Amino acid sequence: MKKKLLAGLVTSATLVGICVAGGLNVSATEVDNADTEIGIGFTGHGPGTIPGPLEIQWAPLKLDFHNANTVNTVVKDFPEITGNKKYAVISDTRAGATDEWKLTAQLTELKNAAATETLTGAILKFDSALQGYQGMNAPEAPGSIIAAGARTATISSSSQTVNAGGTAVTVMQDGTGTGTFQGQSAMEMDNIELEVPANAAQVGEQYQGTLTWSLDDTL
Repeated sequence: MKKKLLAGLVTSATLVGICVAGGLNVSATEVDNADTEIGIGFTGHGPGTIPGPLEIQWAPLKLDFHNANTVNTVVKDFPEITGNKKYAVISDTRAGATDEWKLTAQLTELKNAAATETLTGAILKFDSALQGYQGMNAPEAPGSIIAAGARTATISSSSQTVNAGGTAVTVMQDGTGTGTFQGQSAMEMDNIELEVPANAAQVGEQYQGTLTWSLDDTL
């Protein structure tokens, strides 16, 4: 059984929230307007699409990178603009003592809004470490992320790369045929960057793609 969560990956800053626009009572023709996003409890993480005893409990909703419309003339790593750590949290409450699972990440090509330009050769890079998760709040909430403790999941590498337009990459897994942890395991993402080759972008364009997290119940 495979479960997926799609997370936006963009090269310009965006906001997630509730749009509230106030009404105007004017006699003249409106020449300009603006909306301000207002909300309570914004989070940078969301759940997978298929809840169950094995599920993606949390994964990043979006990753934003440099918001300039200029072209880098040398290979450049653009940092994720929030600078915050992100988390992929897997919940396994199945009864089996040796149940297995793996989490993969796959990134589409990054294209402009009209899909006429491709940011060829882009690479998502991040450091990763195994952590634990507890409670019901989003991972960024204080106390949600804890030490790994008895968790048996493993991280594929402390420095991970996902090529845009490439095949899915296993980033975290659990199960070797012996014992597996029944609970919540978290992959912590830090130092998140998007590597962009020299002269790959077009002046004035912004690029967007989709990072797909897939959870399988076999290795």
